Amino acid sequence: MHTNFFSQINQLDISGTLKLVVAKKENGQLIVSILMDNDQCTNKERKTIPPLNLAALPEELDRFFFDTISEPVNQTASFFTSREQYMKSLSSAMSKADNSRKQKANATVTPKEKKYKDLMEQSQKLEAEGKFKEAWTKLPDPLEYPDHAELIRTKRQALSEKFAPDLFASFGEPVAPYPVKTTEPEAEETEPVDDEAADLEYNEYSGLETDDYAPFDNQ
Repeated sequence: MHTNFFSQINQLDISGTLKLVVAKKENGQLIVSILMDNDQCTNKERKTIPPLNLAALPEELDRFFFDTISEPVNQTASFFTSREQYMKSLSSAMSKADNSRKQKANATVTPKEKKYKDLMEQSQKLEAEGKFKEAWTKLPDPLEYPDHAELIRTKRQALSEKFAPDLFASFGEPVAPYPVKTTEPEAEETEPVDDEAADLEYNEYSGLETDDYAPFDNQ
C-alpha cells in the first residue's frame, strides 16, 4: 500500500517532538491525540500546552487530518521557536550586562583597595587552614586603611586569642639563674701552722727571752 503520510508529516514545521497517540472507539471512530513537545521548555511550560485531540472516522482523517492539524502544529512550533530565540537573546543580554558590571567594578577598584582585598582573602585562607599566626601577619595595617581599621583590629584580636597562649607560654617557665663570676682572687689554701714550731721559729730569730731559750750567763 502506498501512502504519503510521513511525507506530509515532514512538511509540517515541527520544532521539537511530535507525539501521536491513536485509539479506536466502539463506533468505528479513531481518536488521535497530537502533542508537541520541546526539551527547551520546563515541565511547567509543557503542561500549559494541551494536546490536540481529534475524533473521526478513518476516511475523514484521511481527507482532513493534515488540513486540521497543520495550523495548530505550526503555531505551536512557532511558539517554541520564538520562546527559544527569546531565551537565547535574554541569556546573551544578561551575560553582557553581567560582564559590563564586572568591568565597571574592576575599573573603579584602586590598587590600594585591591591590595586590601587580596590581603584579607589570604588571611581568611590561612585562618581556615588553622595557621592563625600567619593569618594575623597577613592582615592589612589599620593605619593604612582607616575606613576598615575597626574591622582589621577586631580581626586581629580574634586571631591573637587563638595563638596567644602558645606564643607566650615560655613566660611561665622558671628562668635559670645566670652564673655570676667573682673578680676576687681565690684564697690560696695553706697548711695549718703548728703553734709550737711558730713560737720556736719566732724565738730563735727574734732574740726574745723564753723559757726554752734562756740567755747565756756571763761567767
